[in-house]
Amino acid sequence: MHNFLFFYANFIGVMNWIVEIFQDLHISKIPNSFNSCIYSKQMDYLIDIAKEAVEAIEKAIRKVAKENFGKEVAMGADGTPTLYIDKVAEDAALEVIGKEANVLSEEAGYIDNGKEYTFAIDPIDGTRNAAHGIPFYGISIAIGRKSVEDVEYGIVKNIPSGDVYEAIKGEGAYLNGRRIEVSKDYSDIIYILTLGESGNEKTWKLVKFNTIRAMGAAAIEMCLVACGAAHAYFMPKESLRITDFAAGCLIVREAGGEVYNANGEVLNVPFNLKVRSSVLAVASRKIAEALL
Repeated sequence: MHNFLFFYANFIGVMNWIVEIFQDLHISKIPNSFNSCIYSKQMDYLIDIAKEAVEAIEKAIRKVAKENFGKEVAMGADGTPTLYIDKVAEDAALEVIGKEANVLSEEAGYIDNGKEYTFAIDPIDGTRNAAHGIPFYGISIAIGRKSVEDVEYGIVKNIPSGDVYEAIKGEGAYLNGRRIEVSKDYSDIIYILTLGESGNEKTWKLVKFNTIRAMGAAAIEMCLVACGAAHAYFMPKESLRITDFAAGCLIVREAGGEVYNANGEVLNVPFNLKVRSSVLAVASRKIAEALL
């Protein structure tokens, strides 16, 4: 795998060198097909790195004794305690990514490697679940430039089940290689709601009269909307970070769903850990209106 990545890195280097030659010769318009080729190869290369990082994270945490998952080892860049499982997972991801892209992660913060693309990583989505032995946690990685809106690739893996959700912008969403779409069957609506003290009166009424779930791993829960298992995921409190939902956003949208904040606005936040947001991922606007 490393030889393959080395080949890709050299290929991208040659392509960029050719672009510089065009510029030195004052050729103002580089053929669109050539630009597309460079973009495609570069993104393919980064996607391969993301997939390798997912494999490395899973391999690393399987070596850790489960009783050590919940040990606090430091304070993360996002201001919350870093658990041992988070640290092990993030270290594994950073080793694979190296300096091939910038990195934004809850524990390490922003690592500027001077690259065009940034990996927004939640090494363990559902840390508390993992720490308490609840088999619903995973890995979330998104590749973008500056915000949710320009995320080009997202991958989320549910570690206990082995399910892998992926999306490339403009190319649809997939579960274990199979194309997925949000549900349009509203005969038995399932909501995933994480309310706590938040949520308006309208939302609380839905809790009383509908099938509700809450599982504690935002990225995976959003993916359940994407594959049609649920109709909505709602966190009305502004508590989630870009790393929690960047990959999930793309996957839901590529599956035909929509993602908003609690004000009903299309969700788009910058790659910045200081920004917290509410998240409403739905199969349709009709579902969103029922919750807001």
